[in-house]
Amino acid sequence: MAKKVAVKNVIKKTAKKKQAQPKKKTVKSKPAVKVIKKKLTQEPLTEKEEWLCREFVCDFAENQTRAYMHVHPGTPYESAKTLAHRLFTKVHIKNRINELRKERNKRLEISGDRVLSEIAKLAFYDPREFFDSDMRLKPVNELNPDHAAIIAGIETLHKAVGDDTDGVVVLTKIKLADKGANLERLGKYFKLFTEKREIDLKQPLNITIKKFYRSKSGTGTPT
Repeated sequence: MAKKVAVKNVIKKTAKKKQAQPKKKTVKSKPAVKVIKKKLTQEPLTEKEEWLCREFVCDFAENQTRAYMHVHPGTPYESAKTLAHRLFTKVHIKNRINELRKERNKRLEISGDRVLSEIAKLAFYDPREFFDSDMRLKPVNELNPDHAAIIAGIETLHKAVGDDTDGVVVLTKIKLADKGANLERLGKYFKLFTEKREIDLKQPLNITIKKFYRSKSGTGTPT
């Protein structure tokens, strides 16, 4: 009997343990959602829109109205100004202009570094490099490319000396780049200068007070 009771107790305990164990939740895996990215197709340019973009980039001032009037001759100025503004706000027109600019800069080897380098040559040159040891002006063909690029203008004068048998004197004048102006360009680019402006606060204050009293009085006449 004692064995039977012990066996029953063991069976009861194991049954209680089975009841006490929490049921495992089965989590269903969600099917993978495929994200489909739609390729943004750019609106194709018409023949005249391509022409317009090229005219705009070729214009040194990049004038929208002038480019439009080249493509659409005979259009009144005010109408061309309005229509050009509408066209140049379109995304595909802007993208094409940026592409043409990049192609031009690559073709001409234009970059920000090169522009700064050329301005630096104009700002930091030494005028003594243009003269020989006898302080005579060197011939232009003997100057190195960096010094020759600094010359802003050349003037040659031919002057006869004595009679026809004596000969002709050739006087050459060169004009060099303005060092001060180019130093100022570099200084502005690197933000080395601080511009100070004096503002007179009395005039705006007087106008404000007059408007205040006019609105209070309701007469419409200045007080």
